[in-house]
Amino acid sequence: MKFYINPRNKYIEVFGEGKEGIIIFPTWIPGSYVIRDTERYVVEIEGIRIGKNRFFVKDKFRYLIQSLSKDQREAISTSDYLFINPPSVFPFQTIEEEYCVKINTTWTIHTTLKKVGDWFCADNYNEFADSPIQASAKLKLIEIDKKHKISTIDELDKSFIESLEKCIFEIDQKIFSNSSTDEYIFFFRRSDIDLGGIEHERSSSIVVSWNYKDLIRLFIHEYFHRYNVKKIRPKDLQINYESETYTELLWVAEGLTEYIAAVVPLRTRVVKVEETLNYIANTLAWLTFPGIRRMSLAESSYTTWIKYYHRDNNFFNVGISYYQLGLIVGLIMDLEMIENGNSIYNFFRELYKLGEYTYGNVRDIAERLGVRNLDELVFSKDPPIFNRLSRYFELSFVDKGSPYCGLMLDNKKVTFVEDDSPADKAGIIQGDEIIGINGISSNNLECKGTLALVINREGRLMEFTLKPSENPGHNLAIKGSGEVFKKWSNGIEYGEGKSNIRII
Repeated sequence: MKFYINPRNKYIEVFGEGKEGIIIFPTWIPGSYVIRDTERYVVEIEGIRIGKNRFFVKDKFRYLIQSLSKDQREAISTSDYLFINPPSVFPFQTIEEEYCVKINTTWTIHTTLKKVGDWFCADNYNEFADSPIQASAKLKLIEIDKKHKISTIDELDKSFIESLEKCIFEIDQKIFSNSSTDEYIFFFRRSDIDLGGIEHERSSSIVVSWNYKDLIRLFIHEYFHRYNVKKIRPKDLQINYESETYTELLWVAEGLTEYIAAVVPLRTRVVKVEETLNYIANTLAWLTFPGIRRMSLAESSYTTWIKYYHRDNNFFNVGISYYQLGLIVGLIMDLEMIENGNSIYNFFRELYKLGEYTYGNVRDIAERLGVRNLDELVFSKDPPIFNRLSRYFELSFVDKGSPYCGLMLDNKKVTFVEDDSPADKAGIIQGDEIIGINGISSNNLECKGTLALVINREGRLMEFTLKPSENPGHNLAIKGSGEVFKKWSNGIEYGEGKSNIRII
C-alpha cells in the first residue's frame, strides 16, 4: 500500500492506494499495552464501515485523521511540527506487502524507513509500524557516534550526549559484542507532560517535560529494548494489531530492562552510586505496600492490559508494577550471578542466542549462572526480596515505628490511603480534601495524637476521627560494601542510598 499525506494543523489528510477491499486500523500500538482504537481519530473516510476498525474501500481512497496527541505512541500535526507513529495513522490490508508513505512538506524529515525516491518504504507492515516519522523546519540530527543519532527540535547538553555514548558502548560492546550494526535514532521532544518512551527496533521515541530528571536512564531503557524485546522476546508475545497479547514474562522484557537502565549508568560512572542506590531504595519502598501480598510478578505481567495501564490511586494496595519488582528481581539475579563469577550480562548474552524464550529458558539460564530458586521470586505473592537482598546490602526501615496515619497528600487532597492503616480505618478515601484539622484550617497534617478531621467529599462536609498507630516501615536506607558490591558497582568500595516516599 501507498499513502500520500498532507499534514495540516490538527489533522493529517491521507490519500491511500492499494487493492480494493478491506483496510484495518490497529486497535493497539506494539510496545504499549493499552487498547487505543486508532479508528477513533478518523474524521472522514471514503469507504464503507464494516466493523469497529474495518472499512471497505476502493483501490484509491482518502481519509482525514485527527492528530493532536502529544503521546509519542500516536501522532501530532501542527503548523511547525509533525510526528507519526505509523500504526496510529495508517491501516493495513495484508502484513506481508510493501508499505510506503510520501509527505507533502519541505521540512526536514527523519525516519528509519528506507528512502525510495520521494517515498519512505518498508518491506512489510510490521516494519512500517515500527518506524516513526518526525518532521519540522526546526528539526536537527545530533550525533552521538557514527551509528547513533538524536532527532529533535530541542537542545541537549554535550555532557548528556557524552554520557549516553558511554552507556551505549557498554551495552553494544560489553553485553552484546557489537552484534547490531544498524543505525539507530532517538526521536526526542520536550513537552509540558511526561510521557516516557516507546521502543522500536532501530529507534525509540521519547517525550518528557522540561524539568524531567533521570533522562539518561529513560534513554538507556528504550535503547536496551533494541535487544531485549526487539531481538529477544517472550515466545508468546506475538503481534496481533487487533487484540491483546498476554504473557507472564513482561517482567523480563520490561523489569530487567529497567534494571539494566539503572546499573549501566552506574558502571560507566555516568551517575553516582548514591543516585543509583536512591533509585533502588525508592523502588523497594513502593514494594512495601499491600499490593505485593496480593499479586505475583508473573501475574502482574498477565494483568497489564486490565490493571497496570488502568491503575488508579489505589493500585499499590491491590497490585504491583512488573517494572519495579522486575527491577529488584534483576538486581537479585545479578548479585547472585556475580557471587558465582557471572553477571546479568552473561544472562542476556545467553538469552540473545535463543531469540524467543519461555520462562523455562529464563529459569534454566539464570540458575545455571548462579541464581537460586527463581520461582519463589516470580510466582510467590510477597516474595522474599528483602531477605535475598540482605545478603549483599544492609537494609533498614528508617520510619518503622514512627507515628503513622497511612495516607499521601497533594496539597489538601488525599491521593492514597493504605489498606488497614489508621486513615483507612477512620473511613478516609482517595479524593477526599482535608479542610480542617483539630478545628483549624491547615495544610500541615502532622500525625500526632488523635486528629479530628473535616473532609470535603463530593461537595459534602464530613467529620472523621483518626488515631495514629506505628508505621509498618516504608522508607528505607540501603548500604552496600564488600567484594560482591564492589564487583556489582564496577570498583566502588561503598555506597548508600535512601528512599523518599512521602507518606504521612
